[in-house]
Amino acid sequence: MDKNNQYETLVEALEQLKERGYTHNFQVNEHGQLIEDKEGFFFPSEVELHEFHRFEGDTNPADMSILYAVQTSTGLKGTVVDAYGAEGSEVISKFMNQANQKQFDS
Repeated sequence: MDKNNQYETLVEALEQLKERGYTHNFQVNEHGQLIEDKEGFFFPSEVELHEFHRFEGDTNPADMSILYAVQTSTGLKGTVVDAYGAEGSEVISKFMNQANQKQFDS
């Protein structure tokens, strides 16, 4: 089952993912490391991308965002939010492309 792009809004996705255990709010720093205030940092090889969800703004289709659900090698589960398209972060995009991709049954 494809778990990507299954939510209508970013808020709905964040709430549902939190209920499923994705409780950490991660960032990707300028060095291409996933960071979490209390737990340090992780390289792409230490992170598994579980799913992603893209959203368009209600009033402006150019206002797009993407939400990534990830898990670290130490078992931390959380999310990363970024702009999508031309406004998106190249560092985050590169990180997610290098992270391990979880495979889902079709």
